Amino acid sequence: MESQTHRRLTVIVSSDVVGYSRLMGRDEAGTLAVLNDCRTGIIDPKLSRLGGHIVKTMGDGLLIEFASAVDALQWAVDVQREMAGLNAARDPDWPVQLRIGIHIGDIIAEEGDIFGDGVNIAARLQEIAEPGGVCISAAVHEQILGKTGQPFDDLGYKRLKNIDRPVHVLKARLAGVPSGGENVHAWPHVAGAPQAQKPLAAGGCLCGRVRYEVRDEAAAVGYCHCRMCQLALGAPLNAWAAFRKSDVRFSGDPPRLYRSSPIAVRAFCAECGTSLYTEIEGAGSSEYYSIRLATLDNPEAFPPACHFGVESQLPWLNIEDDLPRIRTEDDEILSSRWTAAGEPKGGPPRKTALERFRSGPGRKD
Repeated sequence: MESQTHRRLTVIVSSDVVGYSRLMGRDEAGTLAVLNDCRTGIIDPKLSRLGGHIVKTMGDGLLIEFASAVDALQWAVDVQREMAGLNAARDPDWPVQLRIGIHIGDIIAEEGDIFGDGVNIAARLQEIAEPGGVCISAAVHEQILGKTGQPFDDLGYKRLKNIDRPVHVLKARLAGVPSGGENVHAWPHVAGAPQAQKPLAAGGCLCGRVRYEVRDEAAAVGYCHCRMCQLALGAPLNAWAAFRKSDVRFSGDPPRLYRSSPIAVRAFCAECGTSLYTEIEGAGSSEYYSIRLATLDNPEAFPPACHFGVESQLPWLNIEDDLPRIRTEDDEILSSRWTAAGEPKGGPPRKTALERFRSGPGRKD
């Protein structure tokens, strides 16, 4: 008798128990009892309500299928929040936590099982998720945009084990769920390195009239895709390094300053026009210069560590790295500066060149 094999597009969820072997080694009967309670009290009822079904169990793991990406995400988020509540009432040194990965892909279905690249990617997403966390692919994120209020942190492109191509990964931000991850929404990240006695780096403009020296490590280094930087540099993005003002020494001609927005001043050379730095005004950010990486004499020594302002990233600029992706509205410092200036959290709406001219200094519509 021939087996029935066919393909279909589906949402795949992979889930497993963190430290299962350790838990079983400590208390086999107790661990099994807790996991059974989780299945009967949390996991299975929510699957029934949201239309998911278990394809198979794999020791401590589950392979689950949904017809809807929204329902799959809702199930994962609900389960993790209820599991966090369950752990809050248990021994804090012995939590029972899940990792969950979600992907949407074309799979092969055969004799009640599913196979294919989509299943493998879901499993790898589950492996890189934090304990108590949920990681999804960008393919899933595209399907849920505008349909759920769930916030995400963009982790960039990850090279997953045995997957040929890098996968764009996002992490669900789950309020109230303990996580081992860092908060990527604080700019800049102060390194706190000791004061250097000699310059660590130097740079300047194209014509050489403006020079500077830096006497301490960068507090943060990254890319900025925001529309303001695109316009100011006439380029797809801005690569920057944040240095404390007290650690930067300028020489030669003083930079010219241009107020580009209610919260920022941009410096440039009056002779050659080279953009040099941005100064963000307001508590928590005004003690730094965001210096253009390319103006450093050794920009290769300052690799970026994040992408900022990705809501304005140009669609044809595809940088497949695994750096965190941060939207302006999700950055605690910058979004607070914009709202204090009477603008939306993500900054001013995009304007045409004519609109910018009419609203410039000293001009009226």
